Formats: sequence, C-alpha cells, structure tokens
Amino acid sequence: MREWGSPELERFVEALIDQSFEASLGSLVKGIVHNFNGTLQVLSMKLELLQTMLRKEGIPPSSSTWTKTQECFAQLDRLQKMVEILSQKASVEEAEKMVPIRLNELLEEELSFLNHDLFFKHQVEVQTSLASALPPLKGRPLEIRLGLGNLIRNGIEAMEGSAVKKLTVATESREHGLWVTIEDTGCGITKEIEPSLFTPFFTTKGGRHKGLGLFIARRVLSPYGASFRYHSGGGTTVFSVLFPL
Repeated sequence: MREWGSPELERFVEALIDQSFEASLGSLVKGIVHNFNGTLQVLSMKLELLQTMLRKEGIPPSSSTWTKTQECFAQLDRLQKMVEILSQKASVEEAEKMVPIRLNELLEEELSFLNHDLFFKHQVEVQTSLASALPPLKGRPLEIRLGLGNLIRNGIEAMEGSAVKKLTVATESREHGLWVTIEDTGCGITKEIEPSLFTPFFTTKGGRHKGLGLFIARRVLSPYGASFRYHSGGGTTVFSVLFPL
C-alpha cells in the first residue's frame, strides 16, 4: 500500500480546496441564474399587462386586486435581489477582487441559501445577533463565504442527532477586530478529539461527512489573520473567528 508523503498530501488537500471553490461558483448556479432572470422578466411583463387591464376596466387602486398585484411585484423584487446575490456568488471576477465585505449581510445570505436543506429549514431553530454599524472587512467574498459557510454547516451537521437543534450566529466589533460566533446545540467536543479538530478528513460524524469543514475554514480564513477559538460545554459548542482590523 502506498503511503502519502507530506508534499503529496498537501497537493491533494489543495486540490480538494480548489474543488470547494469550484462548487461554490458552480456552472449550475450560473445556469439557474440565467434561466431565472428570463422567468422573472416574463412575470413582470404579465403583471404590468394586468395592471394596464385593471386601469382600462376602471378598477380603483384601493381594490384588493390592485393590492395583490403590488404584493406580487414586491415578491418579484425580492426574487430579483436573490438572483443578483447568486450572480455575485457565481462570478469568478468577484471572487478574485479584494472588496469591502459587510459580514452581517454575508452571513444572512449564507443562512438564506441553506434553506434548500430540508433538515436545516424544518428542524433547526436559527437565531441571529448581528451587531449594528459593523465596520466592513476587506477580502475576497468567495473566500470569506467558503470559510464561514463551512463553520455554519459544521454546526448544523453536529446537531443531526440532537434533541435540541438551535443555531446561533452572532457578530460584534471588539478587541480591535471583528468577531463572528457560531453556536450549536450539537454533539459537542471532547478533550480527546480537540487536537484533531482542524485535521483534514477527521470526523466523528461518520457517514457522508468528509471531515474537511473546519480544516477548509481555517485554511481559507487564516491568510486574513483570522484566529479561531472554541468552547464546548453545557449542551452547546461555540466557534469564534476573530478578523483583525
């Protein structure tokens, strides 16, 4: 049996990280965005036509029919914003740029994207405590998304067998930096596994879990000077990331 030397293992792990970036970008996401935009344009045109017909029929703007059309337009605007977020998420050019990042908005977007996961959507209680007037963090959006997204998913996966499933995401500005804290009510961290937490392919969850979430999170966020702290006890596990300003 061939043993992996450290250079080979390093290249293999780097390839896995690259795959994670590619998955985040996703040609599938680009296709969905393109098709979704066309559908939104058609729906918007149909609603405008309906409003024109209402005017011709003399239906007063205070009627319930007009109210419903306005509600439809509001939902279309919401969907349009979500499509714009997807476009940014799938843009290679955006991924390469160092830009000011608003952590609160990024975290809220990541949580909204997770609603496609039925376990997360229907079983996990989500609470956010996001500090107001948080200064922006300069970085590459895709890297920050990938790192923090892995921490969030790690917390969600830890709760799969828990009776209580509560995820808390918080931000604050202190100690000359920006803090992101992710708390879960999952399986916890024992003293025995602490030394292996950020080791690639180490997992206590088994099954489909590859044991790369924490490793990738630290790998992509460390170049920003990010430091990690964690604590487990009393039925909760907390991971905190400090980005220096």
